[in-house]
Amino acid sequence: MKYLIYCLIILSLQGCLYFNDRGISGHLYDNCHSYFDENGNFIETCDENIIDYKEVKEGISKTSNEVKEFLTNSCEKEQIEPKSTPCK
Repeated sequence: MKYLIYCLIILSLQGCLYFNDRGISGHLYDNCHSYFDENGNFIETCDENIIDYKEVKEGISKTSNEVKEFLTNSCEKEQIEPKSTPCK
């Protein structure tokens, strides 16, 4: 439900939102600043996006795992006579 709301907001504000490499933001370009610190470590700092693709991917995988668990648990409970769809 939360993602449906996000999609509706995105569709209604198409002129204000931009797709970049990390997600969806209000800026046309990906505002990342890369530099090396005094120890020679590479550091990249980026502004926050409205929606990050990484978070969406994690949410989808978490939801699919919950659905799998629910289906396996419901199939184990209905071992006597499965209803319309057979359990694997």
